[in-house]
Amino acid sequence: MTHQSQARVDDALYRRVCEFYYDEADLLAQRQLTQWFELLAEDVHYRVGFPEFYEHGTRRQVGIGNPYFDDDHTSMKVRVRLLGNQTLTTAEHPPSVYNYFVSNIRARAADKADELDVDSRLLIYRVRASEPTPYILGARRRDRLRITDGGFRIARREASIDQAIIQAPNLSFFV
Repeated sequence: MTHQSQARVDDALYRRVCEFYYDEADLLAQRQLTQWFELLAEDVHYRVGFPEFYEHGTRRQVGIGNPYFDDDHTSMKVRVRLLGNQTLTTAEHPPSVYNYFVSNIRARAADKADELDVDSRLLIYRVRASEPTPYILGARRRDRLRITDGGFRIARREASIDQAIIQAPNLSFFV
């Protein structure tokens, strides 16, 4: 999570961060998962959890300790391989049509000189041939981006899906 005390990035760096997220969204929407995987740092931690809700003025979390995904580089590689090959899984056969919309991007300097803390909001619009109604999923993301000679790499992604009950037949996509 970014903090107000962290320094905001300059306009040129902010533009590069936005372009990175737009390019990432296009890779995910076009199911270019091998290319997307290259955006992950070797020490990546990818976690997609349940949303937080407020009950009678007190904060509670649904599904504490049981995220949908809690992956490292090795397990992400397996997931990319499975989802990218229709002979290994039927989750995306026939393939869904995706649109990814990234907004509310806020980038700030992290505690390490070569890293940034970035908050964003994500909306995924998914159409499956077998389902009459498109599926829409919203999420909040908190990322740690590492600045490398080859561009940005995602070192950490913590996403919180906005829905308590997932109406999709599977979660065969990345947030």
